[in-house]
Amino acid sequence: MSLIFIGATGDRTGHSLITWSIARRLVEKGNSVGFIKPFGTHPVNIDGVWTDCDALLFKEVLNLQEPFERICPFLLSEEAWRQRENKEVLEEIKSLARELSVGKDFLLVMGSEHIFFDDSSRPIPDVSLITELKADFVLVSRFRDTAKTIYSILSVSSLVKDRVKGIILNRVAPEKLEEISNKMIPSLAQKGIPIITALPEDPVLSFRSLGEIKDILDSEILWGGEYLGQSVGGMTVGSTDLKGELRLFKRAYNKIILLKPFPLDAETGEPPAHRAIAGILLTGGRNPAPQLLHVAKTSKTPLMLVKDDTFAVLERLEKTTSSLAPKDEFKVQRITELMDRDGALDRLLHSLGVSQ
Repeated sequence: MSLIFIGATGDRTGHSLITWSIARRLVEKGNSVGFIKPFGTHPVNIDGVWTDCDALLFKEVLNLQEPFERICPFLLSEEAWRQRENKEVLEEIKSLARELSVGKDFLLVMGSEHIFFDDSSRPIPDVSLITELKADFVLVSRFRDTAKTIYSILSVSSLVKDRVKGIILNRVAPEKLEEISNKMIPSLAQKGIPIITALPEDPVLSFRSLGEIKDILDSEILWGGEYLGQSVGGMTVGSTDLKGELRLFKRAYNKIILLKPFPLDAETGEPPAHRAIAGILLTGGRNPAPQLLHVAKTSKTPLMLVKDDTFAVLERLEKTTSSLAPKDEFKVQRITELMDRDGALDRLLHSLGVSQ
């Protein structure tokens, strides 16, 4: 049994998604995989039980039988455990890790949002956990600029030393990829820093699904529930994109048009003049006229209803951080494809001792 600790250097690194990709490939290779996230970061309530969104995700995708309180023992929303001694908390985590490893080839340990931060809500730093658990370490680092990224990587490497088995630079601006591949990665490799790959910023991975928007807004599905897995690439309060029979929705003033992701024009690099519609969100809580519901059905356009007004809905969507769910399978497929272009994912697993 091996412990793999996956840490990150800040929010929105793609931490959860890359952890999912690693877990998925391990399972594909015939391994039994467990999961623990010692400290919750994003609380979610499931049927009256509070847990962490990553615990919810991995319990389902890995078909884990353990209850939520063992997969994520210390929730961000609970205060009682913070009164305990750090040594006691650490020993409980180590004990849980041993128990969850029984019968597993690998136990994935997911760190907090930022490996460097000491936070009263997470009294045991990730660096201490890596050392105490004697875990192999994979770092997911969001690239912002060369100097800061190199400083972060060297700092982490100095703290956990030979436990670093791979570093993934994620969300790299496309224009920076060549510089990183030809200069930064070889330079760090000479210092013994195992950077596995640099992944480009990919808009596909930032798309939300209709189902996620429904959950965020607690909206009602009037028609088209079977299409909730469809991706949304943008939204507008205008009516320009309403074509054909959907033009009838111009009569509905309280609405948001949810747009499908669109490819840029190969010649101009610009989006097409008219974009395909993923769904329509009616705001203000008023049920639509029967004619509008009929048009939604005949055009196979999902239709949702939310109580809040249009601008409150837009603000809520803008401020809500996206979280992964099992229905976001297309995202893990996409990040896996990006890592497989140069064999990076299998190269990472090889460094972790996974046989080919």
